[in-house]
Amino acid sequence: RILMRDGRLVPGAGASEIELANRVTSFGGKTAGLAQHSIKRWAESLEVIPRTLAENAGLNAEDVVSALYKRHGEGDVDAGVDIESETDGVRSIKETNVYDSYASKDWAIKLATEAAISVLKVDSIIVSKQAGIAPPKQSGHWDDD
Repeated sequence: RILMRDGRLVPGAGASEIELANRVTSFGGKTAGLAQHSIKRWAESLEVIPRTLAENAGLNAEDVVSALYKRHGEGDVDAGVDIESETDGVRSIKETNVYDSYASKDWAIKLATEAAISVLKVDSIIVSKQAGIAPPKQSGHWDDD
């Protein structure tokens, strides 16, 4: 159904996430200040998908993620987790034909980021209350007229 709305596909098996993490980490390295840490941590969070795929396939997740970064660094942007592998756990998506919907990836990343931001906002309010600082003012509910 989603392919009828947006037929674009991206490499699956964690290939898109590792490539995005690689590019975001590179961008974070060029950013100054505290924002650099946040950007690099967000990029690191993208490793969850390939790491989970590797673990569920019974592979060593650390080795697979390292091999993915190596292959992507060499320009093989289609390298993803090969769950049937008996060697390094990495294979080109062109060989396996594993693709994901662009729209579903886009929404998953947006929603996960929004959820993390919401948790951080709540945590910030709790910490400010414990420190005796007034929490930031929230705009009223739209139905409070």
